[in-house]
Amino acid sequence: MALQSSGAISIGNIATEFGGTQPHSLSEYYRNGSFVTSNNTNVPTSGTIDLADFYGAVKQSSVTISSSTTNLNVHTGVFGSDYTSSIPKLLIINSGVEIGASSLSNYALNLPSGMGGTLTIQNAGTISGAGGDGSSSGAGGAGGTAVYIASNNVTITNTGTIRGGGGGGGKGANGATQITSMFSCIGGTGGAGGNGQGYDQSQSNGSGGSARYAYLTYSPGSGNCAGPSCFQCNEWGVYSNGSSGGNGGTYGNAGSQGGGGGSAGGAAGKYIQNASGISHSLSNSGTLQGNAP
Repeated sequence: MALQSSGAISIGNIATEFGGTQPHSLSEYYRNGSFVTSNNTNVPTSGTIDLADFYGAVKQSSVTISSSTTNLNVHTGVFGSDYTSSIPKLLIINSGVEIGASSLSNYALNLPSGMGGTLTIQNAGTISGAGGDGSSSGAGGAGGTAVYIASNNVTITNTGTIRGGGGGGGKGANGATQITSMFSCIGGTGGAGGNGQGYDQSQSNGSGGSARYAYLTYSPGSGNCAGPSCFQCNEWGVYSNGSSGGNGGTYGNAGSQGGGGGSAGGAAGKYIQNASGISHSLSNSGTLQGNAP
């Protein structure tokens, strides 16, 4: 709970808020020292210090993520009851750490609704969304979101990488078909799209379409491209192999359309996604890959 903003203030009040070692003295309460957190900018880091410097001061809840993990909920998995408290919060993600989404139904880093106070995230690591799925029946799936924000008063300072998943590839076009009472000239089926790159899966290319085939319409069991049916269909030139499926996108990129004018590729995932009515602040000197919020 923040210290009072006016009136009498004692070193005992300061010790209650920040802790310390008895007997207490102001010299142990410089900002960025052992007890007073960096959010209290009115408190000096050295030199002259006064009780009045502590008006409104509050101890910040600070957590550092130093090992890789998945599907991190900042409420239940990081700050606990401090998440809903009005105190300021600081989340530090170290260099070399990766936080990933294990599936499209999860966010790599989830900031749910109900947060109190403020939250600053300092990311020097990598935050990765899930990859979109390639399709064997239509458009490729969209890539997953890396960071989902459902509370206001969030500030992100990114010196690392935040990346949405790649979109899945679309299904390839089926080959042209013509059927008459005598001959059936059947086009091949379009190939499936490849998967988009994500924390949960590697990028893959689309598969090839199946081969065309022909048979006598009144005798379906006459075989693939048997006798006169094959000759006639080839003469007409009206049937073709199925086209290849589109390739999945790499991190932050859409999947490709299926070949032959096939189905659309899936959109790239968002590096940050805001819930409706929510905004955040972002300072970026690192890498952002994917669609914007």
